[in-house]
Amino acid sequence: MNPPPMNAYEFMAQHHGELLILLLMMLVIFALLILVPQLLRAHLKKSEMLHLEQMKALEKGIPASRTDERSRVAGHTAMLVPMVIIICAGTVTCFVCASKSENLTVVVLTVWAVVGVVSLAAITGGVALIGRLAQLQSDEDALENDVSPLDVPQ
Repeated sequence: MNPPPMNAYEFMAQHHGELLILLLMMLVIFALLILVPQLLRAHLKKSEMLHLEQMKALEKGIPASRTDERSRVAGHTAMLVPMVIIICAGTVTCFVCASKSENLTVVVLTVWAVVGVVSLAAITGGVALIGRLAQLQSDEDALENDVSPLDVPQ
């Protein structure tokens, strides 16, 4: 014999965790389908504008300014690593809550403690790297201008 059909309230009571995870997954996929193409278009437009600016500067005889990609990448790393691991920790927390684990508090506390340590390390390392790259850049500029690096204010 077949069991009697479930009404909506019983279904929600039994499967609310799974439905929440499904909803979150759909929201993330929808956001990625919208955000990624827009971010790629914005980056392409920025690259084109930068290229045009450099070409016009060269036509006028002005030396093109150098962009320090190392500092930019260090800043992006210091910013993106905490964001990504916080998203991952939120996902793990959702799955642990939906599975109704017995050790919910311990697992969630451990996950978020690791997230805090890794975020702190990424931000500290990125800021230190940016500071070191700025110091190296000032030393290079001083050498180009025939000034002793000791005379450059730090």
